[in-house]
Amino acid sequence: MKKLLKLALLVGGIAAVSKLVTAKKAEWHGLTESEVRDKLDSRLPSKMPDEKRAMVADQIVSKMQERGVLHEQEQAAPMSGETGENGGSSV
Repeated sequence: MKKLLKLALLVGGIAAVSKLVTAKKAEWHGLTESEVRDKLDSRLPSKMPDEKRAMVADQIVSKMQERGVLHEQEQAAPMSGETGENGGSSV
């Protein structure tokens, strides 16, 4: 009976940690590069030199780009003389 209780607590702990990690990943997923840098700036210690903070932010942003987690910066709207979405002329 004690073994079952210990196993249930272990499985419950693992499930809770898994849920927490998933929530943290979702919090960072889909942000733009500038949003990630702003968020990192608020979380990194202010006692750290600026060049070190920038280096850490660069490393984190590059890893997030490799994994495809970052959302691309929004593009400017096309001008009225350019082609439309379906490839045809907008005139």
